[in-house]
Amino acid sequence: MKKLNVLFRHSPHDIEKLGTLLENENKFYFEYDLEFIKKGINISPFKLDLTNHLQMHKDTYPKIFGAFDDSLPDGWGLLLMDRFFRKSEKSLKNISYMDRLSYISNRAIGALCYEPAECADNTQYNIDLYETSSQSLEILKGEAKEILPYMFKIGGSPGGARPKILVGYNGNDLISDIVDLPKGYEHWLLKFRSLNDCQDSAKIEYIYYKMAQKANLNISESKLFFDNNDNTYFGTKRFDRLEDNKRIHTHTLSNLLHSNFRYPALDYEVLIKVCFALTKNINDVLECFKVMVFNILSYNRDDHGKNFSFIMDKAGIWKFAPAYDLTFSYGINGEHSTSINGEGKNPCLTDIKKIAQLAGISPVEQNNIIENIKEAISSWNKLAKELGISKSIIAEIQKKHNIQIKHLN
Repeated sequence: MKKLNVLFRHSPHDIEKLGTLLENENKFYFEYDLEFIKKGINISPFKLDLTNHLQMHKDTYPKIFGAFDDSLPDGWGLLLMDRFFRKSEKSLKNISYMDRLSYISNRAIGALCYEPAECADNTQYNIDLYETSSQSLEILKGEAKEILPYMFKIGGSPGGARPKILVGYNGNDLISDIVDLPKGYEHWLLKFRSLNDCQDSAKIEYIYYKMAQKANLNISESKLFFDNNDNTYFGTKRFDRLEDNKRIHTHTLSNLLHSNFRYPALDYEVLIKVCFALTKNINDVLECFKVMVFNILSYNRDDHGKNFSFIMDKAGIWKFAPAYDLTFSYGINGEHSTSINGEGKNPCLTDIKKIAQLAGISPVEQNNIIENIKEAISSWNKLAKELGISKSIIAEIQKKHNIQIKHLN
C-alpha cells in the first residue's frame, strides 16, 4: 500500500492537512482529515463526500480522484516527468500516480501539496528564454540527450501539450518558479512553440488576450516576452497564485465531473449548470456565457473541459476562474470540443440563445454581450498588422471570424 499526506497550502505560513491518499492494488482511496472536515469545506463537491470515511475512487476517468488529477500534468509536463524518472533509472511501468504526485509535491497548480516529496529541488535559476525554448524543441523532437537541470522543475507541472514553464517575474528578470518567490516577484506561466505551431503563435494568443480585454472578459494580465534574438513568447500571470506566495485551490471542469477532456463529451449547458451549482452567483454564470460567445466568434475550438476552471478561496467560496488558453484553433475535425446546445460545427444564434435562456440572461443582455464581443474581435486585423503577423495568417483567421459572425446574424 502506498500512502501520501495531502496538504492545503494557503500560504508559506498557513499549511493544514487536508487528508490522506492511499493506493492499494491499483485502487485509490481518500480520507479527509477530521480537523479539516470541521471547516465544512469540500475541495471537490461532485466527486468527494465531506466525511471521515475512507472513499474509494470508482470512475474509469480519471484514474485517480479528479481533485488530485488536476495536480498532475499531461502532454508536455508528463513528457518531462517521464524523462526525470528515466534519468533516475526507474522503469516507467512501475511508476504509479502516487509516485507522480510525490514528484509534484508542493509545485502543483493550485493549493494542494503532497508529501513525502520525490523531487525536492528548490534551487533558483535565471531563465534564458532562447536557450530554454531551443531545449524544449529538442525535447519534443527526441533529440535532447541531457535536459537543462531546471527544466524538470519549471516545466514539469503545467498541463497541455505545448511546452510551458513556470517562472518568477519582477517586471524585468525571469527566475525559476521556486516554491516561494523572493519579494517583488510574481508567479507567471510562459508558453513556447510546439513542433506544429506557426512562428506567430505567441503573437496570435497575445492579440486574443487584447480582444478578450476589449470584450470585458475576466482574464489574467498577459504580455509578450522577447529573447535576445527577437523571438516572442506568450506569458500570463497565474491566477492560482497571489501576492506573498498565497495559493488558490483550482479545479478544472473536466476533473470536477470526472469527464475525459480528450473526448467531446461536454456542452456549455453543463458548464453553466456546474457554475451555478458551485458559485450560486449570476456574475460568474455571465462570465461563462461571455467566454462561450468569445470562443464561438473568435474561432477558438480547443475549448475542452480542462480549459475551464473554478477557484476556491480559504473560506470555501467558489468562483469561475479567469479565462485562459484563448487563441485561434480549428479543434478536432473543425468542431468545438465543448458543444453549444448540442452543436459543435456551426453554432448559430438560436444555440446561443438557448444557453442564455438556461443561464437566466435577458434578451437585452444577451444582445449587448454578443455585440460587444463582435466589436472586440473586429480589432483582429488592426492588431495583427501592428504586430507584424504574416498577411496569409491574418487573412485566414479573418475569414473564420467573418464566417462565425455571419452564423450569428
